[in-house]
Amino acid sequence: MEYIAIDSRSRLRVINSFFMSEIKAIEELINGYANSKDSSFLIPNVTEDFLAVRPSGNPISAKNLVVMFDNKDLVAESSELVRTHKIEIFGEIAYALFTLNEVFTFKGNPNTDLSTYTCIFKNENGLWKYSWMQRSQGTTDMKAWD
Repeated sequence: MEYIAIDSRSRLRVINSFFMSEIKAIEELINGYANSKDSSFLIPNVTEDFLAVRPSGNPISAKNLVVMFDNKDLVAESSELVRTHKIEIFGEIAYALFTLNEVFTFKGNPNTDLSTYTCIFKNENGLWKYSWMQRSQGTTDMKAWD
């Protein structure tokens, strides 16, 4: 089994150029999601069976997540990657933990969320894609990650 981990506490545990290119691809997906200005990033970068679990605990498909992002009730103002906590790769499967600072308005109510995401990625034909995403409530305590 191939194994690599990047952890914000212990740093890189295995280094070689192949693994670094795999980590870079996952970091690019994380940054792509964090910096996307609209829903167009999502569909080409998720697996067919992708699901996201919202802070309510309710799952949503990629198609319905795009509908939610495109809804006039949701106005995204900014999204910024605060920190990638961990990336681990096991062959064709990887997971990552990261925190985003998201500013948005939903149904006229302003929100400033500091949310942690847990994501599972699958490598399909040499391309990493989001397979699973779970978002915490917007109350992440960054000190807990130290």
